[in-house]
Amino acid sequence: MPAARLPASRIPLLPATEPMAAVALLALCLAAWAAGLAGGFQYDDLPNIVLDPATAGGEALRERLANGFRPLLRLSYVADHALWGFEGTGFLATNLALHAATVLAVWRLALGRLADPLAAFLAAALFALQPAHAAVVSFASGRSTGLMTLGLVLALLAHEHAWREGLARARRAVFEALSLVAFALAVSAKEVALVYPLLLTLWEATRPGSTAGRIAQRVAWPAFAALAGAALLWTFGPRLRELAGYSLALADPFEALARHAAALPLSLALWLRPWALSVEHPAPGVNAMLPGALALTGLLFAALALRRRWPLATLALLWPLAMLAPTHTLIARLDWIVEKPLYPAWIGPALALGAVLAAWLRRPGRAVPGLVLLAVLTATCAWRAATWADPPALWREATERAPLSLRAWHNRALAESAAGRDAEARRSVETALALDADAPRTQALALAISLAASDEAPSPSLPSRSSPP
Repeated sequence: MPAARLPASRIPLLPATEPMAAVALLALCLAAWAAGLAGGFQYDDLPNIVLDPATAGGEALRERLANGFRPLLRLSYVADHALWGFEGTGFLATNLALHAATVLAVWRLALGRLADPLAAFLAAALFALQPAHAAVVSFASGRSTGLMTLGLVLALLAHEHAWREGLARARRAVFEALSLVAFALAVSAKEVALVYPLLLTLWEATRPGSTAGRIAQRVAWPAFAALAGAALLWTFGPRLRELAGYSLALADPFEALARHAAALPLSLALWLRPWALSVEHPAPGVNAMLPGALALTGLLFAALALRRRWPLATLALLWPLAMLAPTHTLIARLDWIVEKPLYPAWIGPALALGAVLAAWLRRPGRAVPGLVLLAVLTATCAWRAATWADPPALWREATERAPLSLRAWHNRALAESAAGRDAEARRSVETALALDADAPRTQALALAISLAASDEAPSPSLPSRSSPP
């Protein structure tokens, strides 16, 4: 005899109405990520926001917009500056608001795809409470990824509305246009959003009853828009060409592909290993390339094998690979294992896990474990947000995860010095010099810390964590 199931109305985890579900999701976001508001600007925020004259508007902003590189992102910084000045908490509050909006959009998307209110609510909650999101939600410079992700989800949501059965042709055209507008806005926040047609193809291919003709019909306009947008960005966007040149200087495409094969499984595993999260990760060694390639191959075969029996699992397995394809295949990166790109990549797995968790919770007596799970995830996210809000703690953790990283020890010394922890800063900078005694920036930092300790100079300020062009 099959086990008894509870009706949705009797499951405590499911709010009684849609407005109550939306309020519950917003409350989860606030409980999980509010601790990050105690932070401020740090590292990449300084060159990207504080020291960039375009943030205050004026001629510098017009010049920046003219090069076509992430205009929506830049305008969002200008809007924050108009509201808050250079108060980091205000910028972080905007990031949190964007995350909350994305969670609600994922919830509406899941309602349509999963056709199950409990599964949709849980999918949105699991997306909201992924600890790896701290690099986007609790870091002002994570704005580009958060803004792009919201645009992509809104584009997909409008696409879903456009192709509802029985919708009049005129209304379908309106929703298709709105989808393209949201797609364009996502690209104007971060050019990685050009992967949207690939995501849309996967979304349609894993829909029950999909056919090649139907997929082509629904993806044609977004694909054309992506090609046109890529051509325009490459032709008229010098910054994009600069970044491509920077990538090629780091490694050729084939070397980059091999390094990503080693690093990508380690990056994806961070979703399940919150204790391993960090602002800095050691680069994987050569011996990790074959196991990584085998893991990715196994993931692909599993996704294809499940396509007919459980297409939602195929979506969950392939969505991260599709989302990360532009930045984790042929393009070399300064950091091979990173957390920010995992933010939009979590959408597909969150949908499938929401469906699985909903089926499990419908058995009698399982509501309490479900509540415990959400509470643990909320607490873990709050811990990650608090860590990002405390630069000395953030970089102390980084040196524990990557003890041979010169940059981690250098930035730990900076953070400790800025916090007035002179003795700790001296020990950290000495460790950095032991790793590379000839590093000019670290030598200058050691001198600055020494002078600051003797009251002959102010403590050094916090520079960028990374140094792309």
